[in-house]
Order: sequence, then C-alpha cells, then structure tokens
Amino acid sequence: MTSKFRSCQMGETARRLLTPGACGQVLAGFSMAAYLVTEQGELFWLASENAPMHLRGLRIAGHFPKLVAGENFFIQSKCINIAPDLQVDFGDASTWAVSPIPDNAALEIARIPERVKSIFSTGFDLSQASGFGRLIPKILSLAAGQLDDESEIDPVLALGWLGIYKTAKACLLRDMSGLFHEANALIGLGEGLTPSGDDFLGGLLFCINTIQKLYPRFINLDPFEQALFIESAKQRTHLISFTLLKDSSNGQTVEPLHELIQAVLSDQPPESIRQPASCLTQIGHSTGWDMLTGMLTGLLLVFRSPDLIDSSSVSLQQNIYA
Repeated sequence: MTSKFRSCQMGETARRLLTPGACGQVLAGFSMAAYLVTEQGELFWLASENAPMHLRGLRIAGHFPKLVAGENFFIQSKCINIAPDLQVDFGDASTWAVSPIPDNAALEIARIPERVKSIFSTGFDLSQASGFGRLIPKILSLAAGQLDDESEIDPVLALGWLGIYKTAKACLLRDMSGLFHEANALIGLGEGLTPSGDDFLGGLLFCINTIQKLYPRFINLDPFEQALFIESAKQRTHLISFTLLKDSSNGQTVEPLHELIQAVLSDQPPESIRQPASCLTQIGHSTGWDMLTGMLTGLLLVFRSPDLIDSSSVSLQQNIYA
C-alpha cells in the first residue's frame, strides 16, 4: 500500500527540477528533512511544514515521511514516487520565490554601520549564541578598530576565529581577493553535512552578493574569482553544503536570512528583525548562528573607508588562542 504525502509549499528551484521523467536517489534522510539528488546532480529537499523555506525546498504537510538513503525516486505528473511505496504530491503546492530589496528602498550606505550596531545590541540575545555565533562580540570589536584578545578554549572556535579574523579584516579593507584567499581555510571546518565553516561562508557570500547588487560600484567583486572559490569547495565538503554555498553566491539562501538582511539594509522598523532573527538562530544546532556570523562579517565591508583603517589596531596576537 502506497503512503501518500502532500507538499504545501515549494521553492522555485525545486519546481523547476521536478519535471515529469526526472529521477534520482535519496541522498540522506532524517526525522524532519530528507535530501534528494537528481541524475544530473541537482539537489532538492523535503522538510517539515514549519521549516524555513529555500528555493530548493518542499514543505510537507502533517506527518513527515521516513526516507532512507539510496532509495530511488522518479517524477510522474505532479508526484514524487519514492521506492518502494511512498508518494509526495506537489500538485497543489504554492511556489515560494525570493523578493529582492527594491533599489529605491535600500539605505544610504553611510547609514548601515550604525544600524548594524543597533540591531546587534537589541535584536539578539548573544548569551544564547552557539557555534561561531559566540564569536560575534569579537567581530563587533574589529568593526570598532579593536581586538578582543580573550583566548578561545573550544578548539573549533579557536581555529575558526583564525580564519574569520583574517576574512573580517579583508572585509574591512574591502580586499576581495584577500577575502577569498583567507576564506579558503574555513571550507569544511566543523562537523556534519553542513559544517560551521561552510555555514559561516554561506552567510558571508550571501551578504557580499546582496551588497554588490544593491551598491554595484561600492565593491569590486570579481565573479570569476568567486566562481573559482566555489569550485574549490566542491572536493572539500559535502554535496549538500557545496550546493548551499553555490546558491549563497547567487544571492539565494534560507527565507529568514533574506528577511533579516532586508530589514538591515532597508528602512524598516527595528522590531522587523525580531521574527527572522529568531527563526534564523533556531536552524540546526548552530547553523543559523553560523550563517548570522557570516552575514555580520560581510557587513564589515560598509563600515569604514579602507584608507582610514589602522591595520595595526586590529593585528592578531599569537597568544589570542588557548
């Protein structure tokens, strides 16, 4: 007997991929999410109906099905048929798409630093931060031209801070080549299918590309250089993480991060950040916090003119690590 499930909402990319005749395999299955890959190597996923949306995601109404890695699937009409006897109907699913910030709604770039400082002082309970989110106070110190030299005991945080510090400094200097060079050390850093280093880089790349689109003459982002950076990650991390990184470099990420950066870069009331901030920081064990930390680091691009930065004031000391 076939178990039938229904998708209530799906992303634009998922809808494009799920054409009749498409087929592939389940890549990984969990209690509230399952990742599937087509024969062409394109990724999409099923998630619970309360999960944050993504262009590659399908929300499943009600009880979430149990999927096992290696099971085959094929698309027939508006259904995903998964061996041996499971079917997901997406015929009535609404389509979720990204709503970009209109150019005329973007803040003047000189106003963004104070807005960022205000948001991080009132919109987030940093005492609850996990993963790289615990490094946010250090990054804010860098934005002020200072260096928080408290030692990191956690070895992943200590190693992560080395790469994040160098990447953050490149952002302050608007050194895009240096940014990609330093960010290389963070690819694949951490555990799981989306390591903390990759989640951080996803937030960073999403932020950088959003700034590039809204303020096209402000930074010199070389698309070829970025593409080489993304390609270098392909052999160094999981397909799921690589796909999310690539999407981030194209300005595509989870819904709450889209909403959050819109609240930061447009003249929305401060309370508009509370819901997306809460949704973002609840993703995964630390995924949301890692992405938030990456976004904050990317925002350092707009903090000060590079020729006004005293690099010695943010020089890394060797004894900063435990």
